[in-house]
Amino acid sequence: MAKTLVLAVSLVTFPLAAIAQTPAPSPMRPDISPQLIGIWEGPYQSEAVGPGTLKLTVAKGGVDNKEWQVTLDIMSDQPPQAGPVRNFAVAADSVSWEQTVGDYECTSKATLVAGVLKGTAECTQGGALALTAGFLLEKKKPA
Repeated sequence: MAKTLVLAVSLVTFPLAAIAQTPAPSPMRPDISPQLIGIWEGPYQSEAVGPGTLKLTVAKGGVDNKEWQVTLDIMSDQPPQAGPVRNFAVAADSVSWEQTVGDYECTSKATLVAGVLKGTAECTQGGALALTAGFLLEKKKPA
């Protein structure tokens, strides 16, 4: 009888202990899309090229006003030709995009931290990583 009681108590207690140890789901991160609309400017730095400034303009448009319309201008002593921004995407508190800059294919990723887009760009040439750059962009004008 005592063994049956211990077994019964164990079977009831074990599932409760397992439930108590299950971590709570992490809270959802807010969508930063509305905060991105506007003009962002700030410095970039790279060991491969001289310093300069970036100007990222983010808007929404299209028929349903849901399509991203993004441009990125590079300002430096000898600014490279920059193509259109492609594949602009927002995921939780970060953004990413692609762009042809001169002879490079660049992928940029940034996280919104305390109102600043802090990010990096990795640029390839012929499929090999050719240069990286870090940047900090602050919002200068709302939409």
